[in-house]
Amino acid sequence: MELNRPYNRVVKKYHQLEPPPVGGKAYSISTKGESVALQIKPTSKWFYGRIMVNGVKKSVNLGIEIKGRRPSSLREKGDALFERSRGQAEEKLSRMQAESKKKKASVEILQTIHEARTGQRATSIPLRAHGDAKGMFEAWQAVPRKRRQSPRYVAQMKSLFSRFIAFIESEYPDRQAREMSDVLSHMARAFMQAEEKRGVSAKTYNNALIALRSAFGLLAKEAALFENPFEGIPTREEDTAFRKPFDIDELSRIVEVANRKEHAFIRPIIITGISTAMRRGDCCLLAPPSVDFDQKFIKVKVGKTHKIAEIPLFPLLEEELKRFPQTKRREYFFPAQAKMYQENPDGITWRVKKVLQDAGYYDAASKKPDQTSPPHVADVHAKRETGLRTASIRDFHSFRVSWVTLALTSGVDLELVRMVTGHKTVDIVLKHYFQPGREYFRNNLQSKMPGLLMNRENSPAPSDSDQQQTLLNLMEITAQLNATNAEQIKPQLMSGLKLLLESVTTDSSNRWAKFLVQT
Repeated sequence: MELNRPYNRVVKKYHQLEPPPVGGKAYSISTKGESVALQIKPTSKWFYGRIMVNGVKKSVNLGIEIKGRRPSSLREKGDALFERSRGQAEEKLSRMQAESKKKKASVEILQTIHEARTGQRATSIPLRAHGDAKGMFEAWQAVPRKRRQSPRYVAQMKSLFSRFIAFIESEYPDRQAREMSDVLSHMARAFMQAEEKRGVSAKTYNNALIALRSAFGLLAKEAALFENPFEGIPTREEDTAFRKPFDIDELSRIVEVANRKEHAFIRPIIITGISTAMRRGDCCLLAPPSVDFDQKFIKVKVGKTHKIAEIPLFPLLEEELKRFPQTKRREYFFPAQAKMYQENPDGITWRVKKVLQDAGYYDAASKKPDQTSPPHVADVHAKRETGLRTASIRDFHSFRVSWVTLALTSGVDLELVRMVTGHKTVDIVLKHYFQPGREYFRNNLQSKMPGLLMNRENSPAPSDSDQQQTLLNLMEITAQLNATNAEQIKPQLMSGLKLLLESVTTDSSNRWAKFLVQT
């Protein structure tokens, strides 16, 4: 019972705290009764609030701009515009008082419980490391995890934390925010507003918000946090720029360019990407044990999702892999490319861009044409509605999008495609990777809509995709065929064969499969 007494006493005190006054009256956020007042400075366009911080009287920028005609003193009344901005500043000051009171009481509760359990006061985590004390980034890095984080992700997080800490130190020097427990929700909101004003894309904004919210959540107990300051801040709606798939002719052209002597280093990575739909890192780090030449199959653990992907080994890739010596001691099929990816992944990206550029894929607006420049086929970047950088729409990842799009438009089962890509759900495959062109939509709808709408008499000859769908339907019917239903299914089978024979052309085979097998 002795352990509960200090806890009950503090809880009672917390619930008896008076609510913050409103309407612009002076008020106190300290336990000693010091006053808090609104301030205006002759050289500033912002309202300030005088408050008590850790026993020291400070003047804090409230972030509310002074509007209208200023009176000579705040005891006097200004015009309507000024009074409106004054009311906003007083409301902001009231919220800061309430938040500070809540935080102070909450911290005291936590401190009392901690003291009762351990006999010593709890300490928070410094924002910056100093001496032997680890900072926010170091504490986040030390959290146990199921999987090892990539160096690139750790570097991105370090950059984000540094930017956040620099913002807090710059914008709130008078608040003496030196520890994670000093960060209040209005500070977190101000930082995210600053990120938005920087012009970052919605995706970058959301990634920063989720990362900081997660970091404060992971370290809440160790940092003695009563609440997460980033909780409740909404994410922004993302304007996603999807990768553009290459068609068969475009892929053939890219392979032709990759076969040039100057692109010999990056050729096997491009061939692997086109043939397997694997990501850049998985292609560079492909290991001999993952490839079964006898069964013609590749089985890999996807680096991003850590799911198992099972991929048929097409002759195009098989021939490429057999160019490299295979020994039990060999860790990767492409050791030089694997080393570059691990040490400098941008080197892989740059070499892929050079191949695409030589195949005619570059930004026409940013590249000056010369005699050696190939004819421009399409741009590789697109402008975003928001964001500091343009969106990449044709790059190495486009090979993955191309594989999925060509497979699905050729009639490959969606679940089989998911097994190849290693995605957790088919929804991700459809949302991010299935990007059919207008020709596919037109042909597919034309083959399925009523004849009256499509004016069948004047419609063009059935396309490859129509014939492929007819063939798939015939295969389904044949699979159901047995001795008892033969007479019933025979008319459907004959009708489908007749339709297929009427629509057959010299190029009616699956061009995508033909490309992978015969290139």
